[in-house]
Amino acid sequence: MDRMTNKAIEKKSNIIITGASTGIGQALALLLAKKYSANLVLNARGIDELNETVKKAQILGSNAISVVGDIASSDIQDKLVEICLEKYGKPDILINNAGLAKSGPMMEITFDDWQKVFAVNFFAALRLIYKIAPYMIEKKQGKIVNVSSLAGKIAFPGSVCYSASKFALTGLSSGIAAEFSQYGVQVVTVSPGWVRTNFFVKNASSEDPTQIAQGTNLKAWLMRNILSISSETAALQILKTMESGKSKDIVLTMPAIILERLVGICPDLTFALSRKIPANRRKNGL
Repeated sequence: MDRMTNKAIEKKSNIIITGASTGIGQALALLLAKKYSANLVLNARGIDELNETVKKAQILGSNAISVVGDIASSDIQDKLVEICLEKYGKPDILINNAGLAKSGPMMEITFDDWQKVFAVNFFAALRLIYKIAPYMIEKKQGKIVNVSSLAGKIAFPGSVCYSASKFALTGLSSGIAAEFSQYGVQVVTVSPGWVRTNFFVKNASSEDPTQIAQGTNLKAWLMRNILSISSETAALQILKTMESGKSKDIVLTMPAIILERLVGICPDLTFALSRKIPANRRKNGL
């Protein structure tokens, strides 16, 4: 879905990335450092991993600053923007990448679980957009990247809480893409399928594509070559979309693309298949 064209990425752009210590967030930070010498403000909860990302980005030619803390905290959100303004100037690009999952049957998920997942996956992104969008609207230029999920398009048993938060983010992202087009602000919505990151380990998933891909059997080969992609490949596809200057909704991995199309063409079949998935599985990676 293409919309109004915006300017391409400029050298030394001021960029805020959440969830930047590992996975897609880290891969994007290093790509932007290498190609654009970006001024980076990076957030994550893991101190050592985030500082390592900062060091790598600096070696690649970027100015990079770490802001360690839970992105669900309004203090951390404020600090990200304040540091960007103080050290680099008005933000040019915002990448909402941080994510949290809580899997299990609906009736075993507590209301507190829902609040925690939505605080990270939706409200943190929403509040950062509120804080940063005015600068982009003022100068008629800017980029917002919201990393959602295939689960933000298709909900499965056992992932209801995570899916609901990602559906909300997908809806927000698609809506502001249309609304902000008049201001020249590009909005990219990213819906990955399986990406080989440590997200699955952090969220206690038994179906970890990274671990599966390390095997020597057919399942491992399929995971490496067809069912999943690396963080670096995901970041390259996202960066290419950012460079196009057009607001888009992109789905990553071929299986995810097929599933998305199947929902549109045969929703009843998709629902019938979904019903067969056990809600008590520890599998929330889509």
